[in-house]
Amino acid sequence: MVKEKLKIGLALGGGGARGLAHIGVLKVLERENIPIDLITGTSMGAIIGGVYALKKDISAIGKIAEKYSKISEFSIDLSFSEKERKDKPLFLKRMSDFLKRGYILNLELRRQYINDGEGVKKIIKDLVDDRAFTDTKIPFAAVAADLVSGKKVIIRKGKLFDALLASTSIPGMFPPVILDKKILVDGGIVDVVPIETAKSLGANFVIAVSVSQTIKKRAEFNNAVEILFRSDSITSAELRKLQLSFADVAISPKVGRFHWSDFSKPEQCIREGEIAAQNAISEIKEKLKRVKPSWWKRLFQ
Repeated sequence: MVKEKLKIGLALGGGGARGLAHIGVLKVLERENIPIDLITGTSMGAIIGGVYALKKDISAIGKIAEKYSKISEFSIDLSFSEKERKDKPLFLKRMSDFLKRGYILNLELRRQYINDGEGVKKIIKDLVDDRAFTDTKIPFAAVAADLVSGKKVIIRKGKLFDALLASTSIPGMFPPVILDKKILVDGGIVDVVPIETAKSLGANFVIAVSVSQTIKKRAEFNNAVEILFRSDSITSAELRKLQLSFADVAISPKVGRFHWSDFSKPEQCIREGEIAAQNAISEIKEKLKRVKPSWWKRLFQ
């Protein structure tokens, strides 16, 4: 009987600025000689995973944090708290008021997106230029969602730019991406942490990294919009919990205190990724040892 070859997949989840923690995770995995045979990514996980798969260079993905911290269009926090809004620019205050008055429920938000995403396009172009999936050193797939069919779309061919842009196009925030007759948006709405995707591509040992916020207790809700957002958060959290149960090892950096749009603290996010990954190394190595003893000897001795 031919033994199945061990194939380790790394599934990087979405979470905006919190996704910078993936950089710290990759640093530790590389330092500890954990081999990565394929990478799948959603949203920010797609950008970091895609760039690493292309260059297999920690310094290259480190530049992602620097680039994102320099664009202002991510300084967005649509919180409805008066206390949190005091120091916000006038535009953000007006946006919060706009949503709070309930116009979103009355379908008065007529534009398809708030921001044209030109800053994001420039960053992705700077990172991957005109390179294609065939140029990657590690097999890679980005996850997006198709607004037409409502299904998950796994992108594995073509230009990396198109795939990463589609996977990070936050619904309502940035324009959808038209690709292969599909209208694509951020993959986080269908696959926050693409574990199943990694397995479908042949991984038989999956390390998943989740950088989503956890649900905290809350007793007061002032309006319908807050209740709507809270309900959506609960649904997403339960879906994420279910998805993570299918990973062989799940790493969850403590980045919940960071808002998805706040790219001003990249070092802290990266450090949290390093801490979480280092804490998981013993579990990873022990499970790998049990799965394939011969591989353990080759990799870690």
